[in-house]
Amino acid sequence: MNPRPRNLTARAARPVAGNPVNTLLETSVANCFPGLEFDVRSLDRRFFPGILFDFIPAPWYPDPDTPNNQQGARVAYVDFQLDPMLPEDSPEPWVQTLLGQLAGLQTQLQTGRCYLDWVEQCGKRIEMYQDTNGLPYDGTMVWRLVRGLELEEPLTISLVQRNHAGEREGVPVILTGYRRRYLAANGVFDDAYQPGEFTDSMCVPWTHDFRDCACHYWAANHPDAVFAQPTAEEPGGEARDPAQANVPLDWLRADRGPSGAAPMQPLISENRPYQLDHYQINQVWEQLPFVVEGREIGAAYSPPMEEIAEPYPSAEVMIHELQSVMAPVELTLALQYLYAMFSLKSPEEAKGSPWESMPGDLLAARQIVMLVAAGEMTHLRWANQLLWGLWQHGLYPKGETYQPVIHTTPELPRERRSQLRPLDPETLESFVRIERPGGAIDTLYARCVATLRLPAYPRHLYELAVHIDSDGIEHYSRFREVQRAFAAYSGAGAPYLQPIREGTPEEAAGALETFWRILDELAAAYTEEAAGNSRQAGEIIARARTLMNRLFEQGDELARHGIGIPFFTPRPAPSANS
Repeated sequence: MNPRPRNLTARAARPVAGNPVNTLLETSVANCFPGLEFDVRSLDRRFFPGILFDFIPAPWYPDPDTPNNQQGARVAYVDFQLDPMLPEDSPEPWVQTLLGQLAGLQTQLQTGRCYLDWVEQCGKRIEMYQDTNGLPYDGTMVWRLVRGLELEEPLTISLVQRNHAGEREGVPVILTGYRRRYLAANGVFDDAYQPGEFTDSMCVPWTHDFRDCACHYWAANHPDAVFAQPTAEEPGGEARDPAQANVPLDWLRADRGPSGAAPMQPLISENRPYQLDHYQINQVWEQLPFVVEGREIGAAYSPPMEEIAEPYPSAEVMIHELQSVMAPVELTLALQYLYAMFSLKSPEEAKGSPWESMPGDLLAARQIVMLVAAGEMTHLRWANQLLWGLWQHGLYPKGETYQPVIHTTPELPRERRSQLRPLDPETLESFVRIERPGGAIDTLYARCVATLRLPAYPRHLYELAVHIDSDGIEHYSRFREVQRAFAAYSGAGAPYLQPIREGTPEEAAGALETFWRILDELAAAYTEEAAGNSRQAGEIIARARTLMNRLFEQGDELARHGIGIPFFTPRPAPSANS
């Protein structure tokens, strides 16, 4: 897919509510079966200006009394008078020629059964007939051939009548033009398409298919997991209970009241008993709420007022903040979360405990904390990418070059001094507080986003900063999930923990050596990426991942002996002989 946004909401100067570019009909994945969201063939029915085609499939059980071999692309009608590609005052010779042809051939093309016979572009002609038996291609095959036509190259087509036996007869009509652009210059669909064209082939009752598509397939307009509209909000629009506002719910839940606002389960089979049934969705499908930015909305939607942070006074100040605060914070958080994960018992160690649910809870908690730690490492990479991107575009201070930022910070913004602690309830609550919406970490990149939005900066760096800035809510929600899982053991202390303490450098020498090698590999990979050597960077990252797997094994082994890896240990200076 072309990464350049092509719809208005994606190209706006500021974030606006609306669907992302990948929900456009034009970018869907060959969905041409009536009964789903739409029939994407509707776009290509108007592939040639001034004519609307129907793509006819071959019947499974043909009636002997009907005409033979009527599959293919059949002319439905000529429609050129209001076609935006064919304005009457166009100075283009091909437009004037085509207008004259269509006006004179309108009756002929709409009488009988007129079909697309061949297309020709870039010196290559494609016949719409099978080589083996000479029969016409099925309409789906013709559609696929049409969909592959180029936009910028002249296109010639031949139209011909077919008789009752499906044989070509009469003189072919040859027309020359260009394949239609489905989006207009302003990013919306071409005005040639009439209301209802995109959905007029949907089958009835489509709601049954909508209800029963059991593979979470409806990516565009059938949400699966959603957030509920907050029941109470502060004056500024924030939910009074952020935890309640960020619980993923099943969009098809039958109980729309507070009692139905239970967290969505991970398996479809577990959610099915609480979802709308067929008779219900046939009756009330129009009452299902719209979802904007992952959240259900009410009858009237008012986009939230975006708080625009103040841009940095210069690129130099922003670069200094990325180097001294943002990138170090990401690595610091990743190490705190990783240390906390090692403090959890393994699911095997929890077997035989008084709580039957503990092995499963520990498996989920370890995976969740690992995912958040990995997310912070991804942010570290992105923060470095912002830095080398600014350097590549000549925005670094004079005389300075990009250097990888792979170090921690002694303090987190507005939080107590960084520590390595087991994942007891107090530590878990501090992680939730760190990642809370609107907190210091959640807004860490706000000024960076505001600065990179300015025209002087490359657009892709702004988009990258937005991606980091909006990722924190997921980390917050994940830690809240761990809190809910561990709430069952609140009366028994923290029986899911291993009694570990921060080890000495000597006790954890092997793990520390692995950890320092990982940092070296990351620094080398970022240096190669900044120089444009993606292949070399990929090879180095692969080595770093192998080392990470070794570190996980070493961390778990040390934890079984009550020792935690002292990640913040200063690295010894290299000796003169090294």
